[in-house]
Amino acid sequence: MLLAVFVSGFAVFSKKPFNSFIFRTILSVIVVGLYVSYLSPDVALAEAMLGALLTTFIYLLAFKIHSEIKVGVIILPVLCEKYQEYYKGIVPEILEEFSKRYNYKLKFLEANDFDEISKLLSDSQVDIGICYNGDFNILELPIYDYNGNEKNFFEIQELLKKENNLDVLVKTEHKILSFCFSDKNSILYEEFMDFYSKFSLKRVLTKHIRGF
Repeated sequence: MLLAVFVSGFAVFSKKPFNSFIFRTILSVIVVGLYVSYLSPDVALAEAMLGALLTTFIYLLAFKIHSEIKVGVIILPVLCEKYQEYYKGIVPEILEEFSKRYNYKLKFLEANDFDEISKLLSDSQVDIGICYNGDFNILELPIYDYNGNEKNFFEIQELLKKENNLDVLVKTEHKILSFCFSDKNSILYEEFMDFYSKFSLKRVLTKHIRGF
């Protein structure tokens, strides 16, 4: 009984929803054992069917079925390009592999710059965004000063389509392009951490960036 109380505390006070879900299931199993030890097999059977099995199944449905990930992106060459209703590039390819593995749907929200993505993340309007020096590194990029504005390598490629003369371009530093999450205590964050630790990032970068 003390163990059941101890596990209940973890289920209630855990900061991560997925951990609470696991402890709730463990609690049901412990309670089933208690009912059996007190010679109440009928109540134990009801708890096993409803508490351990049915409740677990409902939680899984609530967490996983038709879950949608909102992603904040900037449309830039190689990084994330849009063709009609489809998104291609380094970022969409990585996230598509992740979404297929964990049964998510992707919804891309286009932003004008990284500051706008940061605001979307802070307001929880997107789950994942592209930013500098974030949670999961993608690629180190040279940063340039262009007429007093900070531009990364991919943004310069976009400028080259519109302007032929970029004499005012000055390289200033390097920054790491990354995936950022609005909630680091979410199941999504934990799943992406597990996915990214095994993911072949170099394969994707080599595919999209010549000579990488």
